[in-house]
Amino acid sequence: MTLFAEVVDWGAVLEVIWVSLLAGVGVTAIFSIGILAAARTGDQQKGGQGGAATAYAVLALLAFAAVAAAMVFGVVVMTQKD
Repeated sequence: MTLFAEVVDWGAVLEVIWVSLLAGVGVTAIFSIGILAAARTGDQQKGGQGGAATAYAVLALLAFAAVAAAMVFGVVVMTQKD
């Protein structure tokens, strides 16, 4: 057991686990909010609620922009050399 503990950096392993969980759940939730907002945009337009439709459209665009930024950030982090 001592040899295994010396080979594995448990601090780094735990950091990878919590960052992966946070990023996975966070990006998924933001993408879901974007899909919901996009669907509500259409519903509000059909109902004649122009202001609400615009607000939902802005929310959808912001959510999708955040997901795209997270994807770009992930690629940048993976391609950086230490």
